[in-house]
Amino acid sequence: MPNVDATAPTSVVVDVNGAVGAVGNGNARGKGIPHDTHAPPNETASDGTRLWTTLNHPSSVSTRSSAFAFSSNGLPRKYDYRDWSSTTFIFRDRAVSNFIWPWGLCVAVSLVWCVLYKSVEDLQHARYDLSEFGSMYALIFTALGFMLVFRLSRAAIRFWDCRTAWGTIAMRGRVLVDDVIVNLGPTAPKQVDDVIRWFCAFAVATKCHLRIEQLPSQQLSGILTAKEVDNMLQLMTTRFHLFCANKIRSAIASALLIETEADPKPFSNSLHPQHAATLMHSMRHHLDVLVDQAGAMERIKATRLPIVYVAHLRTFLLVYILSMPFVYVSLWGWGVVPATAVIAFALLGIEGAATECENPFSAKRTNHLGMDGFCENIIDDVSVMLEWWRHEVETGKGWGGRRSISINR
Repeated sequence: MPNVDATAPTSVVVDVNGAVGAVGNGNARGKGIPHDTHAPPNETASDGTRLWTTLNHPSSVSTRSSAFAFSSNGLPRKYDYRDWSSTTFIFRDRAVSNFIWPWGLCVAVSLVWCVLYKSVEDLQHARYDLSEFGSMYALIFTALGFMLVFRLSRAAIRFWDCRTAWGTIAMRGRVLVDDVIVNLGPTAPKQVDDVIRWFCAFAVATKCHLRIEQLPSQQLSGILTAKEVDNMLQLMTTRFHLFCANKIRSAIASALLIETEADPKPFSNSLHPQHAATLMHSMRHHLDVLVDQAGAMERIKATRLPIVYVAHLRTFLLVYILSMPFVYVSLWGWGVVPATAVIAFALLGIEGAATECENPFSAKRTNHLGMDGFCENIIDDVSVMLEWWRHEVETGKGWGGRRSISINR
C-alpha cells in the first residue's frame, strides 16, 4: 500500500517576534522529523479502511511517537518532586537565559565598584559612606517582595489555567468520542470515524496554533492522510483547529440530520428524531467547549501583564540591586561581590520564573506546557476506545456491536 506522509509538506513557522522561516517537515526547530520506513496504509475511514485499523497500525504509532518526541525535544523534563537533589542542583531548567544579562550587569557593577573602593583611598572617606541607607533598603525590599510575589502568582495562574484548558479538552473529547461510538456507531460508522479523526486533529492543531507553527502530518499518521493535511494547509494559514471543529460539526450533522439519495436514512435504521435532537445538542455542546478552551488559551497568550507593572517592577528591581554595592561595600568589603551575585540571582530568578510561566506554549522554553504529551495521551485514549468498539463489532457483543438499531416496532 502507498506510504502515508512519504513526503511531509514544508512548513512556514512564524517566530513569536515576527520572524518567518521555512521549516522542513512541519517542525519549528528547522530539522526534518525522521520518517518511519514501514509506513501504514494510506487509507482512512473515508476510503473504506476503518480508523481502528489505520490509527492503531504499528508503523502509525511509531511515526507519531517519533514526531511528538522530536517536536518536544524531551521538554519539559519530568522530575521527582520528592527528590531535593534533582531539583536543587540544576541550572538549565531555571531558565537563566531570561535574566542572565541583568544578573551579569549587577555582578559587574559590584566588582568594579569594589575594586575602585579598595584602590582609591579617597572613596573610603566618611562622606562617601552610604551605609545609613540600609534601613531604607529594608523598606524597599518589602515593596519589591510584594510586587515579585504578585508577578509570579499571576504568571503561575496563567500556566495553571492553560493546563486546565488542556485537561478539559481531553475530558470533553473523550466524552464526545464515547458518545458518538455508543449512539451513532451502529448506524453511522463512517461519520463516527470522521468525528474521531478530526477530534485527534483538533488537539494537534490547537497545539500548533498556540505555537505558531504549521501542522506536521507525521503527528497525525494513521489519522489523516497526507492529502487531507495538504488540503487543510492550502485552505488555512492558521487556526487549523477551527477547520477541524468544522469537520466534526459536519460529520455530526451528516450522521444525525442530513439525508440524501446517496445516503438515505430510513426510519427503521436511524435514530428517533427526539433522540437525534438530544444527541445533536449534547455533541454540539461538547464541541463548543473544545473550541472555547482553545479560545481561552488564545486569550491567555495574547494578553500579557500590563507593561506599566512590569516596567515599574524591573526598573526598581535593577536600581535596588545595582545600588547595593555602594551601600554595603564599607560593611562587607570584598564580600559585597558574592553577596550581590546571590541576591541578584534570587530576585531576578523570581522575575525570570514569572517570564517563563507567562507564555507556557513555546517549545523553545524549558518549562513550556507538555502539549506534545497531551496530544499523545488524547490519541492513546482514543485508540483504546476504538479497540473496545472494534471488539464489540467483531464479537457482536455490547451496544456498539449492533449493526443497526430498529426502534420502529
